[in-house]
Amino acid sequence: MIQSRVFVLYTGGTIGMAPSNPEDPESPLAPQPLENLLDFVPGIHGRSTGKPERERSTSTPYFELANSNRIELGFASLTEPVDSTDIGPAEWKEIAEKIAAQYDHFDGFVVLHGTDTMAFTSSALSFIFENLGKPVVLTGSQLPISAVGTDAVPNFINAVCLAGYKASKLPLVPEVVIVFADRILRGCRASKVSTSDSAGFDSPNFPRLGDIGGHITVNTEYVLPSPATDKKFFVRTGLVDKVSSISLFPGFSNRQMQKQFLDPAVEGLIMRSYGSGNVPKNPAFQKTLQRAIKGESMAGAAVNGGRLVVNLSQCSFGSVDMGRYESSSGLLEAGVISGLDMTPEAALTKLMWVLGTQPAQERRSQMQISQRGEQTENVFDLRFHDKSQEHAAGIISCASSPDPRLDRSHISRAMLHLVGLQVENVEAGVEIRIRTFMNPPSASANSCPDADEQRVTGFTFRKEASRPMQTYIRNITHKTRSLLGNGDVVLTLFSDVKKGDFWVPVQINFNGLHISITARA
Repeated sequence: MIQSRVFVLYTGGTIGMAPSNPEDPESPLAPQPLENLLDFVPGIHGRSTGKPERERSTSTPYFELANSNRIELGFASLTEPVDSTDIGPAEWKEIAEKIAAQYDHFDGFVVLHGTDTMAFTSSALSFIFENLGKPVVLTGSQLPISAVGTDAVPNFINAVCLAGYKASKLPLVPEVVIVFADRILRGCRASKVSTSDSAGFDSPNFPRLGDIGGHITVNTEYVLPSPATDKKFFVRTGLVDKVSSISLFPGFSNRQMQKQFLDPAVEGLIMRSYGSGNVPKNPAFQKTLQRAIKGESMAGAAVNGGRLVVNLSQCSFGSVDMGRYESSSGLLEAGVISGLDMTPEAALTKLMWVLGTQPAQERRSQMQISQRGEQTENVFDLRFHDKSQEHAAGIISCASSPDPRLDRSHISRAMLHLVGLQVENVEAGVEIRIRTFMNPPSASANSCPDADEQRVTGFTFRKEASRPMQTYIRNITHKTRSLLGNGDVVLTLFSDVKKGDFWVPVQINFNGLHISITARA
């Protein structure tokens, strides 16, 4: 007989609700004690129900599976079971700490939770748990467990079987997941999609981790690997809740934006933008956004170190792609962080986690890198400036250090952004040429002809009197894959102007120069 031990933590929610007035079936539903819920679960052995607590059996409750294996159960509940709309960072901390206290004594964990904020809790726990090597399964129901035709019982039993994988002979799923209806979903990839259908949750931008039909099937190719054996499990619950989520809408005024984006009590914002990450081109909007990121406030003290602003699409499917359209091209230079294809629940709880657990200088990069499989790709920014290693007439050379987690074999896109380009002492209408090289052997124009393998891009333009500063974006994916090494990245820009039949070096300046690299997580 193979046994698993599963710890069941009850938080409240629809699954354990009943009419608040037992004599009035139409009275509002309210959370009930754990014992009331368990009385409706068939197949739990070793429990004496319907008796006063002092007369109940003290033997360990268990499920006996069809293969005669057993899953032993341990039970606990929050200090006060609540509707899931009342669950937040304090309750996430309590859930995490109760699981951590039992971590060494059980093979898996089931959290019974209301559906309204289940995806927030599953996302938050995904980030809170470090080096998780066991299943933590959240489930609930659309109907109370006492209701006719409830979905609570199959959801509960399926969750226990996944958590008790040894006895049920299922693959280990060492991550936080949601089991609901016919699907197993990564916790930080799930969103509630229906208030009435039995399949109340889905994973818009990531495949299911498993399917539930006549039996449970785990899609192991999508499951995160177990942590190394020398990595000890622990929790980091120091989340910062000074965050806000703001959806843009047509007519969203700069006054409204200033009030919300420049709130001194807010340290991080999720900006729900249009489509692939587009925002109004209104200069006032852009200026307010820059002020917010710098940490400025309408009143009161400024936010020390600035704010994190994360750009997230209002669409359920697809990813933010800043710079694809002109309306979003300025966001990267302003310091806006791409939310890529994260769910709103994952983005918000990750922001809380980053603000609360990461050093100030690491927050931006950590927010853009997948921590628990919450996003399909990572974004790495290589930021350069014109305080260069060499700054002679017609030559600018500057360096940046890539994040060591960047794997060039995973690069899907690299975009060069040259922002606020200015050409001095040149009349309007004159043709100007810019050539950019990556890691050249030297910063000599003679050693870097147009055919040089180190050349990543080149373009010409004419100076416009009406636009003294211009911005250029170039796709340099192919060259970046081949030229990016393990050390610092050196960009060398050669600039010259057309005078008759010759090109003559000319001085340029710019407000920003960076490469935005997107790589598969």
